[in-house]
Amino acid sequence: MVLSTELLESKTELLRQQQFEQECISLFAGSLHVFGLPNSIGSIYGLLFASSKPLCFSDIVESLAMSKGSVSQGLAFLRQSGAVKAVKILGERREFFEAELALRRLASGLIKEKIRPMTKETRAAVNRLKDRAASTHAGENSFQIDRIKQLEIWHRQLGRVLPVIQTILTPSFHE
Repeated sequence: MVLSTELLESKTELLRQQQFEQECISLFAGSLHVFGLPNSIGSIYGLLFASSKPLCFSDIVESLAMSKGSVSQGLAFLRQSGAVKAVKILGERREFFEAELALRRLASGLIKEKIRPMTKETRAAVNRLKDRAASTHAGENSFQIDRIKQLEIWHRQLGRVLPVIQTILTPSFHE
C-alpha cells in the first residue's frame, strides 16, 4: 500500500512538471512570436525556463519533438542574444544549456538581435516609399506624403528611445 501511494505521488508530481513545462513552452512561444520570432525559439526558451536542470541538445530535440536543425538554429539565436547560456557539467562531454533569467539581458538581446535590425529595414522601406511618392503627380500623393512623414516621425522617436531603453537595461555587475 505504501509503495502504491509513493508511486501515485511520483506520477502526480511528474504530471505537474509536464503541465508546467507545456504552459511555459506555450507562453514563451506565443510571447516571442509577437516579436517576429519563430515558435521554435520560444519553445526552446520555454523548455529551458521550465527545467530545474540544464538540458543537452538531444534532450531539447526529444522533449520538443523538433528537428535537429530547428533546435540548432534556435539555440544559436538564443545564445547570440544572451537568452540562453551554455553550462559545463562535471564528467559530461556534451554541452548543456539553461535559460538566462535576468530580464535586462533578455530585453537587451532582443533589442540587439531583432529591433535594431528592424529599424534599419524600416528606414530603407520609408526611403522606398518616398521615392515612389515623388514619382507620382503632386496632387495625387499628398496623402501618401503625410503618411510617410508620420513614419519618419515614428522612426526618429524610436531612434531616440532605443538607446535610452538599452542604457536602462544594460546589465549591472550585481546580476
